[in-house]
Amino acid sequence: MGELTNAEAALLGLLSEKPMYPYQIEQEVKYRDMRFWTELSMSSIYKLLRKLEKDDLVERKNEISSENRLRKLYTISNKGKEALNSKLEAILSIPEHTRWRIDIAIYNCDLLPSEIVKEALKKYRVELQKTIKGYKELKKILIDSDCPAHRFAVAEPPVFLLKAEIEWVDSYLEQVIKSAQGDKSI
Repeated sequence: MGELTNAEAALLGLLSEKPMYPYQIEQEVKYRDMRFWTELSMSSIYKLLRKLEKDDLVERKNEISSENRLRKLYTISNKGKEALNSKLEAILSIPEHTRWRIDIAIYNCDLLPSEIVKEALKKYRVELQKTIKGYKELKKILIDSDCPAHRFAVAEPPVFLLKAEIEWVDSYLEQVIKSAQGDKSI
């Protein structure tokens, strides 16, 4: 077993709250909108649980439901808690390189007419503003739901990053406009 992946850490984080059935985990992922900020999906949950069980990071208890179906209850093991704590400390300590897909377009924007680039960047800016508004609304919902501060804090970093991205868009848009006007000092 190597270092935990981000998806494994997210899953173990959920199981650190209480033992859960895979369906419960899926419902928590959906309820907490975790698909937006983790790599957890319905199919990955089952795959990850099998891997984590094989690595002795979770324990499984088989039960028979009232409908006579096999149900698997998963609990984080002590080894899982240690691995999770180590991963969380690493995540909190070491910044991750972020890739933005807009870099592909910016790198190749000379292939498009400057008017299209300008209009696309203006639309991009509007979408950034909408996304900021969405995160602010999410934070309000989480606060109103008496969510612990460390949980609603997940909605805060994207707002700061998106505001910085708007500043960058404004700066780059100014360069595109100058370039379209023939100013070669860019």
